[in-house]
Amino acid sequence: MPCFPIPDPKGTSHYTRIPFEFDQELTASRVFVKLPDGFSPLERMVLQTTGNLQRLLSAYFNVPSRVTIIKNELVPCDAGSSGSDDDDDTCRHSSASDLKSNLDMRFERRILMHFGDKFAYDADSIVTVNDQKTLGLLTNHEFGLGQVFSHLRHTPKFALHAIGRHGTEHGSSFWRDYTLQAPGVVNCFIRETFVEGLFEPFTGEPSNQGTIWYSPECCCGASTSTTTRRPEAQHTLI
Repeated sequence: MPCFPIPDPKGTSHYTRIPFEFDQELTASRVFVKLPDGFSPLERMVLQTTGNLQRLLSAYFNVPSRVTIIKNELVPCDAGSSGSDDDDDTCRHSSASDLKSNLDMRFERRILMHFGDKFAYDADSIVTVNDQKTLGLLTNHEFGLGQVFSHLRHTPKFALHAIGRHGTEHGSSFWRDYTLQAPGVVNCFIRETFVEGLFEPFTGEPSNQGTIWYSPECCCGASTSTTTRRPEAQHTLI
């Protein structure tokens, strides 16, 4: 399994890290993902939702979703790059109009998701695109990734890589790292970070502790005593 490319959330270097065997992929016949204890039923439902989170939370809050695109940068790389330091010069930020002939491109995205006036979560993603139609949808600043898959009429392959909790109680902020894949079309690495009190007011005590459950098949996220840990993100995830 490739290493999850998005850095760990800021301020989590001291969190407890626990290896956990997530099912690697949900399919039409495999629809259950065992999750760790420590999450409420609604939180567990969110953590294993496969590409239709906007629709699910719109139904829960009974209002339409609203996506705010904070970052949507197209980062092309030369197909023949060898991984040397000089290859950094071959990757540059460009507009989609400059790259219509190249269908091996990467987007770096960050969005905020609201339901009515309720801010629910932010999402950071790295998206590799191999399809012209998908390129057009991603360069449109009105679409979340779930909406993109709906427009493409693709059911993506879903794999959960890690989940985490800021604090120790139900209702505190939590996040998930996962991939969505449509082979030959688009591959997405995604982190969604959900706000404190997503479903009900948080009444617990503030805490600087937390826990990360990670797939041991991914080199990233393991304890510092055994494996190199991903660097922390340099921006604050809400």
